[in-house]
Amino acid sequence: MKLNARVLLYISAVGASCAIYRNGSIEDVRAWAPDEEGWESFNEVLLRHPGKPVAIAVDTVDEIYRREALPRAHGGDRREMTGRRARQVIHHSPYRAALRIDSRAPTPDQDRYLIMGLTNPEILRPWLDICHVRGTHLAGIWLLPALSSALASRLRLGRGRLLLVSEQTGGLRLTYLENGTPRFSRLAPVDGSQYDNPLEHYAEEIERTRQALVGQRLLTRAEPVRTILVDPLNTLSELHALLPESAGFQCESIARARLLETLRLPPSLLAETADAIYLRLLSDAPAGANLMTPEQHALTRSYWLRRGLRFTAAAWLGISTLTSAVLALDALRLDRIAEQHRHTAQTLRAQEASLLAPEGGPEALAGRLRAVSDWQRVAALERDPVEAIALARASAIASGLRLDRIDWRTSEPGPRLELEGALPGFEGDYPGAHRRVDAFARALGKALAQPARVTEWPLDPRTDQILEGEFGQSRVSARFRVETGIAP
Repeated sequence: MKLNARVLLYISAVGASCAIYRNGSIEDVRAWAPDEEGWESFNEVLLRHPGKPVAIAVDTVDEIYRREALPRAHGGDRREMTGRRARQVIHHSPYRAALRIDSRAPTPDQDRYLIMGLTNPEILRPWLDICHVRGTHLAGIWLLPALSSALASRLRLGRGRLLLVSEQTGGLRLTYLENGTPRFSRLAPVDGSQYDNPLEHYAEEIERTRQALVGQRLLTRAEPVRTILVDPLNTLSELHALLPESAGFQCESIARARLLETLRLPPSLLAETADAIYLRLLSDAPAGANLMTPEQHALTRSYWLRRGLRFTAAAWLGISTLTSAVLALDALRLDRIAEQHRHTAQTLRAQEASLLAPEGGPEALAGRLRAVSDWQRVAALERDPVEAIALARASAIASGLRLDRIDWRTSEPGPRLELEGALPGFEGDYPGAHRRVDAFARALGKALAQPARVTEWPLDPRTDQILEGEFGQSRVSARFRVETGIAP
């Protein structure tokens, strides 16, 4: 509620005040009479501030307060329970609320509530009709005593027992608070005509309120009452002498300077009307004391839902627009970078052409590079095989093998060496022959730094070969063939 601009309206039986709440402060405070002229002025205010919700404070004698201890509940169950009890207590008016007060209940499983209500709805009807005609929704309706806890909190009066006294347009408002929560309140008429000093009438009403508190057992007769005089015009200082401590009062005054500093009010507003104090406190009104009817609550929720949806849509639109702008700017940045790179490439190509021009240009250089590549490839193919053949013979002698044929080939992948031979003194030990040929291939591959592959083993495992010769007369063969590459 503090963050949203709204119209603030104070209503009493004898007058009304209006102000605009914006950015944490109030402005444009006006006082009217509750008649046709005042209603027309309020209508003009709503016309000048369309769409602004209206928060209403009601200061009237037509109010009722009832303290109740109810079972402890939470959430929707508590709202349903307190609403049902408020309807039972105040069945003749739709404006009622149940404020949970910070006091110890009779049993641990109970909470204490202050049931409050407005018994004369007619005091609101002309003003609400104007709101309805203008299509303005309500932010809330509060009885003036419900705002007293916010005043005590802002003035840091402590959380003990105190009697808050303020002079309002509707009369002398006397509210008794315990631990910062209102427990009892009354509005006394301001009529000092029968007294030489009007403050004597105030003292008499304060004493009557004290007697009422004693009668309701909120105070004991001997218990002193801490009385706080809200004095925006600095006119109640003489009231201290009329409320002596010997009579059970501990009297303190909240002067104009402290009120202006604490509530951040311009001095001209308090000069206009003392109701500006409670108009300012409407921004801190407790939600539990809101007297709005269920229908009014539903309209308010619908308003805030529509406003939330519009805000969400506007936020998404703003985010989308901002994102699109960022992407467009980034695309422009990338285009500029690409153009710079293209310009740099053209400059480098021009420099390259100027450097290569004395040597015949890029085509001549490319031809030379191709010639060097071809020479390197031919040099690799025409490598001298003498060293490789010597290594092959040495490996065969070390493995106890006989080389019958050595074939040197040049090919595109690289030079190839093919070796063919046999095992001298072979006596049919094919496993041993297999191991010797395999050892020779590994040794040859290691010597030449190229893998060597055995292409023919001493025993040919193929089943499609035909055996030839005479049984008992032929000699078994132990021939092999190995192929390997030559490292460049």
